[in-house]
Amino acid sequence: MTEKKNRITLGQLTVSALLIALDVVFTRVLAINTPLMKIGLGFTAVAVSAMLYGPLWAALTAALGDLIGALLFPTGAYFPGFTLTAALTGLIFGLFLYRREGKWLRAFLAALTNSLFVTLLLNTLLIAVFFRSSPAELAGADFARFLALTNMRELLAARVPQFVIMTALQTGVIFLLQASPVLLRLFREKSGGKSEKNP
Repeated sequence: MTEKKNRITLGQLTVSALLIALDVVFTRVLAINTPLMKIGLGFTAVAVSAMLYGPLWAALTAALGDLIGALLFPTGAYFPGFTLTAALTGLIFGLFLYRREGKWLRAFLAALTNSLFVTLLLNTLLIAVFFRSSPAELAGADFARFLALTNMRELLAARVPQFVIMTALQTGVIFLLQASPVLLRLFREKSGGKSEKNP
């Protein structure tokens, strides 16, 4: 029974490929992209993957979506740091959403954790260090000099609107997805599994 439960099925791979494709389209094509912020529904595919398959599979889905999107729709030099933070989004969603009941609080906590730690803090830090300053200059810099060299305060202030918008958007969409048994049952049937009651 354990073997069957842990086996990766052809259906799961098919659904995951579809979710990766949706992630690329929603993130790279149907989204508002600026040098400092990104607003869109790319997280939706990752959230569904998290609900169906758990944190590790969702992390893989998000990472592949970011990598393929960067290759097909490049907006500059590829930077693996954003692929890692994309994977972290999948991991966070999986920890909060996998086989959990659809509740506003859970959806809000998943969205808040992701938007705060990944979008606002980690991604802003990556933008500041690798695109707005020279890493060589930062070597040995104290905290005050680091803030001055990277314009971290200004970047954080500029990205707060994205944090607010995406937290609200992710909360609403995740809750609707969790409250849609038809959608989740459809994905489970395509993945060759049966829907399970939440513990």
